[in-house]
Amino acid sequence: MASKAGEGDKESQGFFAGLQQQLADFKVFLWDPTRRTVLGRNAKSWGEVGLFYLIFYSCLACFFAITLIVFYQTLSWEQPTYWAGKNYMNIPSVGFRPNIRTEGNIAFNPTQANSYDKYIKQLDSYLAPYNNVTDDNYVDCTSSPAPLGKLCKFDTSQLGPCATSPYGYDQGKPCILLKFNRAFGWEPVAYKTVPDNLADMNFTNGAGTVLCKGKYAPDRNALNQDDISYFPREFSPNYFPFRGHIGGIDATAKYLSPLIAAQFNNVTTNRNIRVLCEAFSGNIKSSDRTEDIGRLQIDLRVSAGAN
Repeated sequence: MASKAGEGDKESQGFFAGLQQQLADFKVFLWDPTRRTVLGRNAKSWGEVGLFYLIFYSCLACFFAITLIVFYQTLSWEQPTYWAGKNYMNIPSVGFRPNIRTEGNIAFNPTQANSYDKYIKQLDSYLAPYNNVTDDNYVDCTSSPAPLGKLCKFDTSQLGPCATSPYGYDQGKPCILLKFNRAFGWEPVAYKTVPDNLADMNFTNGAGTVLCKGKYAPDRNALNQDDISYFPREFSPNYFPFRGHIGGIDATAKYLSPLIAAQFNNVTTNRNIRVLCEAFSGNIKSSDRTEDIGRLQIDLRVSAGAN
């Protein structure tokens, strides 16, 4: 028994001795005072390695900078690089506010202010830049387009009862703001023959507009097209075309899209209504419209009572 205990002590001592030797060797690897090396390299060797990587990464940085410079030479600040006068970017999509994307619909009770407060706040926020135009770069485009180097300002008084809070929500007659999303170079053109649904609303041929209706028959029964009011009835052609940069002005950041307010009157309450809004102009064909381009769908519900 004693001999076995002695053998165990020797093995333990041998293990710790080996561990101490390894630690000593590692310390020498980190700093060898005899050879005066750090991690196995002396000062000259580290200098050569550092110089190599300095030159290597400097060359990489120069190569990257050159590729960026060459790439930027292919870009135009005046128009999209591959815009050839007519492509998918030349068909305007339709946008609207308030658009609470987390819900995808407009649902409220006119007797409960907290149910439509979020819509009011978004409309207030969206119209704020329109109502606070002080920049000299903006001009009135009511009678003529903006000259080169200027942008059109949109007078929100054209939105009628939809110009100010609470935008009809307290009366169960909600307003939405419709706009053509920015399509570079697009501008409305005249119809050869004005469609009947536009002629009935005194449409000025040559302008663009957006019309809304119930998507399906039950929706049209719940929301008659005659019960939708528009302010104004159409987009003035003076606001088009959209340009990315105009005379040094970044129109992308400062451009104010012209608006049409649609107010839904006499909405059948406690019904889910799918509203389809479509863009109209002489250069927008029915076949051009898709779910993403030229039209949009809004889910509308006006509740009554405790619903």
